[in-house]
Amino acid sequence: MLPRRILKYVALTGIIAGLLASVFLAFPSNTHAQTASDPQFMLTWKAINSNVPSFYAGKALPSYGSQVLAEMTLVSGGKVDDLSQQTIYWYLNDTLIGGGIGVTKVTFVPFGTPPNSLTLKVELPNYNGMDLVHEIQLPFVNPVAVIEAPYPSGNFSSNPVAVTALPYFFPLAPSNLSYTWAVDGTTGSNAENPESAEITLPQGTPSGTGITVSLAIANQSGSVVANTQSTLTYNSQL
Repeated sequence: MLPRRILKYVALTGIIAGLLASVFLAFPSNTHAQTASDPQFMLTWKAINSNVPSFYAGKALPSYGSQVLAEMTLVSGGKVDDLSQQTIYWYLNDTLIGGGIGVTKVTFVPFGTPPNSLTLKVELPNYNGMDLVHEIQLPFVNPVAVIEAPYPSGNFSSNPVAVTALPYFFPLAPSNLSYTWAVDGTTGSNAENPESAEITLPQGTPSGTGITVSLAIANQSGSVVANTQSTLTYNSQL
């Protein structure tokens, strides 16, 4: 059986797999048939401060408060065009977010309500007599909280039992987040290491007893919160 961390990673990446894209290639919107000499957009983006665990191999996605860096190049006739004298405009959901002469990069904070898909558009007016426009859909997600409990199928025999919080897509480092733990509705804390919780079962707890571990991760102001819970089962025969 796969370790629980890997199972959680597979589940998480399965949810967002349709949103992930590192490079977007497309022809500009023209009505004539495309040829090899037609200009092609190469548009990339990355969430600068969207934090994920070190072992996570997917693309960090922008969430509330994240900064996004977008960059474009234009390829024509097999060569990268010099756009240093070209006027370029950037839009997010048709709102101008940057631009000017030779502005091939833009940094911005997504706006709206996640989860959502935002339209990032770049426009090159009067490029060799044409107005070129290209757009992509930018994923905009809520932060995600995951409880790492490395016990096969949620069964454990150790007492106390240890669990760890894994925050995804928060615009703050894990050390700057707050963590609230609860076991069967009763809250607790770990002042020395708030990202983890140690749960001690009473002596004589019968095998088969289940516990529900809840976790809330929040930013400093408490305006962005991610919640999750996990059910673990004590099995003395393991």
